[in-house]
Amino acid sequence: MNQPQPVGILGPDEFRRIREIFESAIELAPADRERFIDQSSGGDRRLIAEVQRMLSGDAEGTILLDGGAAGRFQEGRIFAGHFRFGTLLGRGGMGEVYRAHDVQLHRDVALKMLPRSFAFARDRVERFKREAQVLASLNHPNIAGIHGLEESDGVYALVLELVEGPTLADRLAGGPIRVEEALSIARQIAVALQAAHERGIVHRDLKPANLKAPDEGPLKVLDFGLAKLNDEPGATDSSSASPKLPTNAPSPAMSADGGILGTPAYMSPEQALGKGVDKRTDIWAFGCVLFEMLTGTRAFAGADVKDTLESVLQSQPSFENLPSSVPPAARTLLQRCLEKDRTRRVADAATLVYVLDQAASLAPPSAVRDRDRRWMLAAVAAGILACGLLWSRWPSPSRAPIVRFALSKFDGQLMIMARIVIAVSPDGSRLVYHSNGRAFLRELSELDARPLLSSGTFVSQTAFSPDGRSLAAWFGEYGGIKRMEISGGAPVPVCRSDNVLGMTWDQSGILIGQGAKGIVRCPANGRGAPQQLATVEAGEEADGPQILPDGNTLLFTIAKTAEGPSRWDTARVVVQSLESRERKTVFEGGSAARYIPTGHLLYVRGGVLFAVPFDVSRGRMSGQAVAVVQGVRRTAEGFSGGAQFAVSNNGHLFYIPGPVTAGTSERTIALSDRAGVVTRLPIPPGPYVYTRASRDGTRLAVGTDDGKEAAVWICRLPEKSALQRLTMEGRNRYPIWSPDGTRVAFQSDRGGEKAIYVQRVDGTGRAERLAGAQDGGSLIPESWSPDRRWILLSQEKGSEFTLWTLSVQDGRLRPLDVRSQRMIGATFSPDGRWIAYSLSGGNDRPLVSPDRGVFAQPFPPTGAIYQAPKMLIDFHPVWSPDGRELMYVPGAALVQLATVRVTAHDGLTFGAPVTSPFRITANRLNTQARAYDVLPDGRFVGLIDSSEPEGPPAYSASEIRVVLNWFEELKARVQPGRP
Repeated sequence: MNQPQPVGILGPDEFRRIREIFESAIELAPADRERFIDQSSGGDRRLIAEVQRMLSGDAEGTILLDGGAAGRFQEGRIFAGHFRFGTLLGRGGMGEVYRAHDVQLHRDVALKMLPRSFAFARDRVERFKREAQVLASLNHPNIAGIHGLEESDGVYALVLELVEGPTLADRLAGGPIRVEEALSIARQIAVALQAAHERGIVHRDLKPANLKAPDEGPLKVLDFGLAKLNDEPGATDSSSASPKLPTNAPSPAMSADGGILGTPAYMSPEQALGKGVDKRTDIWAFGCVLFEMLTGTRAFAGADVKDTLESVLQSQPSFENLPSSVPPAARTLLQRCLEKDRTRRVADAATLVYVLDQAASLAPPSAVRDRDRRWMLAAVAAGILACGLLWSRWPSPSRAPIVRFALSKFDGQLMIMARIVIAVSPDGSRLVYHSNGRAFLRELSELDARPLLSSGTFVSQTAFSPDGRSLAAWFGEYGGIKRMEISGGAPVPVCRSDNVLGMTWDQSGILIGQGAKGIVRCPANGRGAPQQLATVEAGEEADGPQILPDGNTLLFTIAKTAEGPSRWDTARVVVQSLESRERKTVFEGGSAARYIPTGHLLYVRGGVLFAVPFDVSRGRMSGQAVAVVQGVRRTAEGFSGGAQFAVSNNGHLFYIPGPVTAGTSERTIALSDRAGVVTRLPIPPGPYVYTRASRDGTRLAVGTDDGKEAAVWICRLPEKSALQRLTMEGRNRYPIWSPDGTRVAFQSDRGGEKAIYVQRVDGTGRAERLAGAQDGGSLIPESWSPDRRWILLSQEKGSEFTLWTLSVQDGRLRPLDVRSQRMIGATFSPDGRWIAYSLSGGNDRPLVSPDRGVFAQPFPPTGAIYQAPKMLIDFHPVWSPDGRELMYVPGAALVQLATVRVTAHDGLTFGAPVTSPFRITANRLNTQARAYDVLPDGRFVGLIDSSEPEGPPAYSASEIRVVLNWFEELKARVQPGRP
């Protein structure tokens, strides 16, 4: 069909609408698209024409760059929702560069497109992403900047500063450049190299075509696509592939696909030989460029690549062709830049700048020759002043560019567990992240991070001090907050706090969210008792405290514990006066609220970061909320209301990407052997949160909770049968099996209280209420005794759990002398003689302490208690089917299962723990019911994240995304108005 033509001029809002319609229409059958487009666009012919044009391009393969063919991106087409293509600016091995217009930010840019055919070539994509990171780390008037890295439908694009004017190659096509101007251009190149080298970056492809030399304005260095970081491993850039050259010819550095890394005429000898390169490679290329500017010919030339490389290695430039007006200092500098032995070559770009400054000032006019020394010294001073004046006239950007890139070089995986795992300093120069229970500090000016503490020190939930020189963190072995200096030194205790749900450090002290215990403030110096700033009602928990700029208003989030993992998406964000204690709700439906200097309130709901204008003086919103980032990680299983993002005071955004979902993500039910090999069951993914196997291993009881309803389901193993819903009334959680497999007990709120019910799994008969909580609270079933007489259950009241027995026959409750600050997770041994459980002490006890962990005792109780070998936190115990082993999870951040042999003779004795891989990681952390079980054949059944069935742990992440100068974009997108 004919290609629809663009109609009129469309604004940013219309482009967003076009993109939404297009992305929905592309999923429909062609016959259904026209009606859908017409209905979705409200009959707007301009929108209809633009969507149809995009669909036509998709069908023809022209909407996406493919193979670098010319004309693939036609003028007027849209990329990534808001970039309108203009003319083709250039083409190379890594794709094409186009002029484009950003219709959101109303500016012209250059789009460097990576062909779609390279999308699955890992080395090409990584090289492309690395170029983005390299450019993002450089902010210099002589280096073309980057605005971001975009990806759409498999096509990657660098959004670059559009630099107008000719390249140096264009200018050299007309012959050599005047000496004075050539030295000025050379100085600007040297200054740019100095800036890059100071950041550890080697360009590796410096040449006239990568230098923009406009008649007015500063020179710009382009194309860092082959840039190398000085500390990258390996002494060579060559791959196993080598070019097809004679055996006596050099083997230049090669890319993974056999392409030469660099341009032969400007490659250094070491680069041509495939040896390791450093900044002296750029010094060589600088010399080649300077020689070409002065003479109009290349320093090293040949009929083909082979001849050119041989010239680089064996020939000398014709220095006699240099104009006689070239100052001696510049002539000597040029010769030293082109030394084949790099130990004799100029070693630093700073030397280039210094010598060129002097050379420019000493360059004699053609009619003047030697003068006396006094004139020379005067000229030097005049030249230095002239260079300073030139620098001062260089334009500075009207505003800092918005730059996007990702950090992915971590020591292991970022474990997204109970608390926030990233923090940024107020000035945005330092990032702290948590990986495998350790804290690492990364200066953004550096390429590597360093551990803040010795191995084995478990910390989480970090906050920077107002001056950025110190950190506060929750220390597991201490069971509270300690502070430490960035420069080093031993951590200093601040206060005890077992349940940290959000923490900030301001001039008044360290603010801590403590769930059911409200909000407290601890003196940062550790001298003095914590001050209670806010309390919450029974059944509520507080998170994410922040004192607003007026110094008297406390901002935080309140959620209802009963609403499960998704409670933070229905939570209330409130403000409270520290003086009057008056509290009012700002809005409902989100958490992780944070006020930022732009006058906006940020918060997260369903994995989406929102921003809304906020009036601090009135404590209310002053505009409409806008979704600003799609896909921000929450804490695992809704443990807290926190979200994995941080914002510096000067406008840099850091976040860990995640799914756009509610607090509970989609999971798959899976089996795992002791080697950690996972096999998914043929059951559709869902919001599963618990699994329990019947004693004979033929059936599963599965709990689901999507935040709206919680239900218990039954399925058979190993047949491919569908789940059958067992419970219909109320919210039903924590299923456990009767020993004979005919009934399931569970918690239900159908009668207005969280009581224990039992129901037959064949669906006959109604659910029977067995018991309700004593003096309020809620009951949680834990385990059913093999003789069918007793059910172990926990009673949750306030912030404490107590263990009870329930008589199945008469419904009587009897307390056991077991108390814990977290869920107990009790389980009967297969013979019914023992019970195992996990304990967690109060806020005055360290997390890793002798009285926390997994314990066992006789049943009925005799007073004897035995502790399983201590690993770390230790929770979720379960007996092996034969009762000879006890298994438990050492820590929430460890993808391991500990197994100990158990001998019952005059008490219990335990063998040494043996750890094994345990990728069924959705185990609900140590504050929720155990979500895995063991089958009679020794395999485990549990839950895994549906998107990562056999890969990294479900609660891990591999990158942190960074948006520098994000406030500029935020202010443009989210403006005050009527709420």
